[in-house]
Amino acid sequence: MTNKRIELFIAVSLDGYIADGEGSVGWLEEIEGDGDNGYMTFLNEIDTVVMGHTTYKQLFTLTDTFPYSKKHVYVFSNEKAGTKDEYAAFVNGSVKSWLENTEGKSIWLVGGAQLVKKFLDENQIDRFIITVAPIILGDGIPLFEKGTRELLHLEAVEKYGQFTQMTYRKKE
Repeated sequence: MTNKRIELFIAVSLDGYIADGEGSVGWLEEIEGDGDNGYMTFLNEIDTVVMGHTTYKQLFTLTDTFPYSKKHVYVFSNEKAGTKDEYAAFVNGSVKSWLENTEGKSIWLVGGAQLVKKFLDENQIDRFIITVAPIILGDGIPLFEKGTRELLHLEAVEKYGQFTQMTYRKKE
């Protein structure tokens, strides 16, 4: 492991999906939260954001302004690796290799599921902050791919309106 801290901060449905069958997270808007559910506090603690290409593209459908302009932003992408746009650098390859070459120390793994699996496969997630929404989608994109196995230690539970946020660390 590196001296960098990688944290997964993500919302899921009660049945474990991060997006519905069409890839949308619009269902999160249906649920009464409490403020920003700890988002701004978390965002202020990190210096780097990393996400998959699908998640990156979806950001532009959710907001008019890029929300991470004051952070280092990296997007894992097979098709655009080695390039940059005005918001992010596109990378690929191993997570470990990327971590060795990035200046970030406190890194937010935004998603999606394939990138979460890649980080898990390389044992590179230090903390899991999972906010559970009280909705059953029945279908969609699961947070953890089938066959994923990781033993975690519960550190904290917070309630934000109808959301429950659980913080876990890897079990040593």
